[in-house]
Amino acid sequence: MEQIFFIFFLLSLGYSLKFFDFPKNFSQSLNLFVIYVSLPATILIQIPKINFNSTFIMSVITPYVVFFISILFVYLFFKNVQKDIKASLYLLLPLGNTSFFGFPMLEALIGKEAIPYGIVYDQFGSFVLLSIYGSFVIAKFSGNHVTLNQMAKKIFIFPPFIFLFLAFIFADIPKIILPFLELLAKTLIPLAIISVGFSMSLKLQNDKNIFVKFMLIKLLIIPTIIFGIFKLIGFEGIGAITILLESAMPPMITAGALAISAGFAPKFTASIVGYGIIFGIFTLSFWKFIYLYYS
Repeated sequence: MEQIFFIFFLLSLGYSLKFFDFPKNFSQSLNLFVIYVSLPATILIQIPKINFNSTFIMSVITPYVVFFISILFVYLFFKNVQKDIKASLYLLLPLGNTSFFGFPMLEALIGKEAIPYGIVYDQFGSFVLLSIYGSFVIAKFSGNHVTLNQMAKKIFIFPPFIFLFLAFIFADIPKIILPFLELLAKTLIPLAIISVGFSMSLKLQNDKNIFVKFMLIKLLIIPTIIFGIFKLIGFEGIGAITILLESAMPPMITAGALAISAGFAPKFTASIVGYGIIFGIFTLSFWKFIYLYYS
């Protein structure tokens, strides 16, 4: 519980910095440090702890199950919304905040042992989908053209993705550098959450029906489907609760930033991402309770 309060504190701290003389790109600077330093260090420490078993496979498969379910829901339940909002929904519903917000929540609700599977879910699922599918959505709704080479380049030059493969290849970290990696990895949670808080917008727009429907689908209905699948196939353990919580994460901040930069209902998008984070703290705790109650 103390860690949840700490996350609330960091979110509030990040949000309050918006009202001081901080540059508008402050969160982008924090994100760059996290992407180039904190997350690679965490990956090098945590990935060697993974066992290549059915849990690893489920960590890779589940984000794509969530993706296809989400696309279907956007098509079925948001047919008549205006084009720019629909474009935003096509980005925000399938893509969850599985790293910047996800890793701190996993550690707070489950423990550090959940992080390796969270990394696999995020890098092989969320990040790949953001690079390929996200580029496709932006190109389709903005009239631009994106090549396969451009999408592949985004994936293979992304620092955490590079270090992910290095961690698989060189499993044993030399003991002499391990303490330094651990120090760098400890910066992940505070910097990521402060960045999330600074990026939040809580100005709710007039599209309240769409807002409520989106939150119900993203935070409750999709995780219910994933939990039902896990119970049906008998998938249990720390990997199962980790993957369930990753599937229940609120909308991805980076996807929201892409939608805003492309002009896809910027105010609506910002409020969806901001309130999603606030609600997500409570709904993720709810899903942890549900999983433990029915286990």
